[in-house]
Amino acid sequence: MSRALHRERLVIPRQRAAERSVNMNSQNVFKRWESWWWGCLLAVVVLALYAPALRFGLIWDDPRFYASGMTQSSLWQVLTSPQPPTFQFYRPVAVLYNRLFVSPEGMVNAPLAHALQIGMHLVATLISVPILRAFKFNPAHARLTALCFAIFPFSFQAVAWQQNQQPLVLFWVLLSVLAAVGFRQRRSLVWLGLSLVAYALALLVQEGAVLFVVVFFWLAVTDRQVFRLQERVWPLLHLGLALTYVWIWLSMPHQSSVTGQGFQIKSAGYLLQGVVFPVARLMGGTASNWPLGVLMGLFVALGLLLVPGVWKWESAQVAVLCATWIAVGLLPVWGGLASWYVLSGPRLFYAASLGIAGLWGGWAAWAFSSRQPRWRRWVGGLALVLVLTVSLQQWWQFCKLYREGTQHLARAVQLLEAAPDGRLLFVNFPDHIEVYPRPYPIGTVDLILAPVVQNLSDYARAEAGRSGEDRSLSAFLAGADERGAWPYYVDMRGEDTSPEGLVQAALWADAVYLTHYLPGGRLDLQQVGDVRPAQSPVTPIAAWEDSVQLVGAEVSVSASRVLTLRLVWRCLKPLREHDTIFVHFWQDGAFRASADGDSLGTLVPLYAWQVGTDIVDVRYVDVSDFEPGRYQVRVGIYNRVDRTRYPVRGIDGARFPEDEASAQTFVLP
Repeated sequence: MSRALHRERLVIPRQRAAERSVNMNSQNVFKRWESWWWGCLLAVVVLALYAPALRFGLIWDDPRFYASGMTQSSLWQVLTSPQPPTFQFYRPVAVLYNRLFVSPEGMVNAPLAHALQIGMHLVATLISVPILRAFKFNPAHARLTALCFAIFPFSFQAVAWQQNQQPLVLFWVLLSVLAAVGFRQRRSLVWLGLSLVAYALALLVQEGAVLFVVVFFWLAVTDRQVFRLQERVWPLLHLGLALTYVWIWLSMPHQSSVTGQGFQIKSAGYLLQGVVFPVARLMGGTASNWPLGVLMGLFVALGLLLVPGVWKWESAQVAVLCATWIAVGLLPVWGGLASWYVLSGPRLFYAASLGIAGLWGGWAAWAFSSRQPRWRRWVGGLALVLVLTVSLQQWWQFCKLYREGTQHLARAVQLLEAAPDGRLLFVNFPDHIEVYPRPYPIGTVDLILAPVVQNLSDYARAEAGRSGEDRSLSAFLAGADERGAWPYYVDMRGEDTSPEGLVQAALWADAVYLTHYLPGGRLDLQQVGDVRPAQSPVTPIAAWEDSVQLVGAEVSVSASRVLTLRLVWRCLKPLREHDTIFVHFWQDGAFRASADGDSLGTLVPLYAWQVGTDIVDVRYVDVSDFEPGRYQVRVGIYNRVDRTRYPVRGIDGARFPEDEASAQTFVLP
């Protein structure tokens, strides 16, 4: 009996241990499944948000930037030679990285550049979860932090701009941290070597990686598996890499207009604003009139409030780590860059965005803890909704702006590519587009599309391998009303030019293209004509005394029922100020519509016409609501002030009724 009891006492614990083992294994399987599920969700979110960037093409900076360092044939030359002028600092790996996108013919693979930007952001998002778990983040906190990092609104510029380097830097930094976590867990020198290599690559991409050496010391100090000091000094190797890089970096020449003007107060306010971005977004541009000191005090108070929230939910260690990560990411920006540069660069938040996401993710995690009182769960839910709403709304605003701007630039690239021997004049083409009214109290949300310091032909040659010549000018009065009603503020390429100056530029060009700013933030690029020396004498269609002749008229209607009218005027004598053109459409003797205004899309009034030139005037008319039938196009010249029409005669010398010359006819089915 006693033996049976003894065997029973031995069997029962074994059975219970086996049951516990089965339960633990099932829990681990569930956790792995849950981890994969969340990873797939994060991947879907990142790809859904940033896949549109694959179509953005080359924007912003000099496209020739990609070929920088092509004359340096070896890695040693890249590492030891002075950096190309397009690089402000010592960034040899960035030189090599950009060369990957350049074909032997000098063309840049823009879709690949965008794809890698998105890919690096995706990888950084996915590996942030195990990294944060290694830093003792609660699972819910780590996952929500990764979600906030994935959709952080100020990251859009960093990821969607194909030439930006912040995602590449943080990619290597996080890989280095992940390898360091592996070293801490397994004590294998292979992991330490991988961490050092990844950190060295991060440094050689961009100097912003230097201060992240603090993270490795954090890992060593908080390592509870070791007790001897000599086992905690491995981050000194990372520090040695950082100090070596700083020594080289300081020996390189820098652009004084960008660097060396740091620690400016407005930059500090802008960077603090990014930490509390959901609240700053609710304040909107109306708070931009508040004193800077008041705004900074408010942002500091809100930021300090976020830290105790994470402290309460998680631990002091996690809260301090989030604050440290933010400081490490933002301090080089504040200390090294001029205010004018910082305030238009939301991409500069990218290095700090994981720390910012950690603060907001900690508050959001309250909503998923049954241990918290109901009011705290409501606060957590409100924080999560606020972050998601602001981030997604801001993403939509950014995406719409970038889509419209890059499609417009792509249209110009197509025109230049199609005319490799031509010369094109672009008028009122956007340079810098800014969301208006400003969504935040400090700084701008904008797109630097095609700075005037770059020729549009540079983009065409980089993307298509060939291009015609181009010039860009502005005419502030042309289209001023439509720009005033446009939902964005725009700076246009080229200086404001008089009508006489536009005529001279048009004489150089084969065609003139005018940008129209349409409702809803849309852009349209239209050929409005050109100006050329008068050709050999021709029989005119009509003549306005001895001042003007109409020597050509063509009509075509597109499938979308937009009529294109091409009129060719020959200037014989100077015209008066306020003289202009009227274009009327008649059907069966009844007036139907008009397309009046100055020539070349209102760019060139008639008084600016030069004697001895032919003015090709192209007009577009929406005829979608015209009834089917035969129409007559009648044109004339009148003075806006005295309302008198110029007498006009046909080739037979007979005067046209009402001084309206019959120019063309067309039939609408």
